[in-house]
Amino acid sequence: MQRRIVRLGLFIAFLCGLLAAWSPSALSNPRLIQIDTRDGIRNRLLIFRPDDPAAAVVLFPDGSGRLELTHVFNQPAIGRDRDIPTGLMAGLLAQNIMIILPDTPFDHSSHLGLNGWHGSGIFRLSADHARDVGEIVAWVRSRENIPVWLAGIRMGAFSATNAAIRLGHEVDGLIIAGGITQCPEQRTLLHLCPEGLMGMDLFDVSVPTLVLSGGNDDPFTGDPYPETMIASALSGAPTVRGRIYPAMVDFESWGALPPGPETLTGVSEDRVAWEMVNFIQGNPPAPPATTESPAAPGDLTTPMGKLFICLY
Repeated sequence: MQRRIVRLGLFIAFLCGLLAAWSPSALSNPRLIQIDTRDGIRNRLLIFRPDDPAAAVVLFPDGSGRLELTHVFNQPAIGRDRDIPTGLMAGLLAQNIMIILPDTPFDHSSHLGLNGWHGSGIFRLSADHARDVGEIVAWVRSRENIPVWLAGIRMGAFSATNAAIRLGHEVDGLIIAGGITQCPEQRTLLHLCPEGLMGMDLFDVSVPTLVLSGGNDDPFTGDPYPETMIASALSGAPTVRGRIYPAMVDFESWGALPPGPETLTGVSEDRVAWEMVNFIQGNPPAPPATTESPAAPGDLTTPMGKLFICLY
């Protein structure tokens, strides 16, 4: 009970910090909702909505994905806030980006959370998980006429990428931050995904994708520039941008909350948010396809994807 009171106090301090950072008109109170995603399965979502959102980001933090969202004294509370990137969220909200934090679905609320088994596989990589995400995206679209992006940090990048592969153009874009190219031995995903994100069908991602990396190598394996490898594998995405930062700073500490484990090295929370917002604004949803006359016989124009790798 004492631990819950302490956690509630930390979360209230977090909310107070957010409200202090912006005027009341820039940020409405966070809202905790519950939606049905599969037969008999529900997901809880924590919604941070600025007054005039320009886009929405469904954000998957690092760790197990188990947030234990609940209400305490009629206020939303996060039971497990250790992996939540509060600094990044603050930067996104300041730029009018709506944030959706999903908790684990009711059938994966054990201590393993999204990293737990789902039949013969890992839930993060499953079609059911992508279906849950699809229902979350549909819920947002039913209420907001704005682009909806998926973003994943480290372990959360598996969820965001899996959903982007399976949902296709149901989402408007994908952001991978600190993606893992090889799973360390202590991680459950090692059993089915020893090559990390590189073991996924990245060529099936069909939406604009931003790949962010801190440091010069994979923190677990030492592989050089893992994000360069990931970006190169995204051959089906219309636009791919890779950002690699060589310096080392912790970007997760913000306000009264203790810092989480280092997710990206080499970039401040403001810079991460700026990169995300800049890429989202530069890749608006494509207009609906229109019926046009066939190209002239001599017109051999072919759509080409673009790849940008920027080293700082």
